[in-house]
Amino acid sequence: MHESILAMGLARESEVVDALLEERFEIYIAEDEEEAAQYARSHPVDLLLMDLTDSAVPLTRLIRTVQREQKGRRFPAVVLTPSDMDLPVSRLFRAGANDVLKKPADTDELLARIHNLLSLFGLIEEQYGQTVTIADLDIEPKSRTVTRGGIPIELTAKEYDLLLYLARHVNQVCSREDILKYVWEFEFHMVTNVVDVYIRHLRKKVDRGFKQKLIHTVRGVGYIIKEGQ
Repeated sequence: MHESILAMGLARESEVVDALLEERFEIYIAEDEEEAAQYARSHPVDLLLMDLTDSAVPLTRLIRTVQREQKGRRFPAVVLTPSDMDLPVSRLFRAGANDVLKKPADTDELLARIHNLLSLFGLIEEQYGQTVTIADLDIEPKSRTVTRGGIPIELTAKEYDLLLYLARHVNQVCSREDILKYVWEFEFHMVTNVVDVYIRHLRKKVDRGFKQKLIHTVRGVGYIIKEGQ
């Protein structure tokens, strides 16, 4: 199966599209954010390619839209910019871009950068698909299943996302702000106790009945999963 590229702002008849097709990439050009979301909802996206020249959709919003529809599947984002663009490249990287090229982009260089990013993200995706084991707790990202001591634990989608986030930061304190940002994708500070509510749910399902408690509160900061305590 060839890698799939979701593009926005690209002309269907262009040197870049021709070069990608020659490399046997599967490429889909979305006309707007809704079409990009529809594609990402039913197709795996290996890379997002965005030409800022003709795209009216903000980069950050497009990345978040595709991420939401991909349900956590990770992918790199490459941005093509007009040669006279005043926007600092650093802002594009902060917005979520993994690489930025000015137009007209050399197609050989663009293809080399794309292959490099796909290779790097392939390794990351492989690592993210591996079982996460903490004490007698096992989390299987590919099947989104959780067991403790061999006993299956039924979690809602958001309970699972929260547990996996904490588990991937084992022995690290996760602040409520970071949890809201990376699990709920809240972009701004807001007064809510949703994290605390979901932690209570997880404790009932993950820790209740087990002598070793994994989920701990760091008062005034957030939560942590501790291993070996």
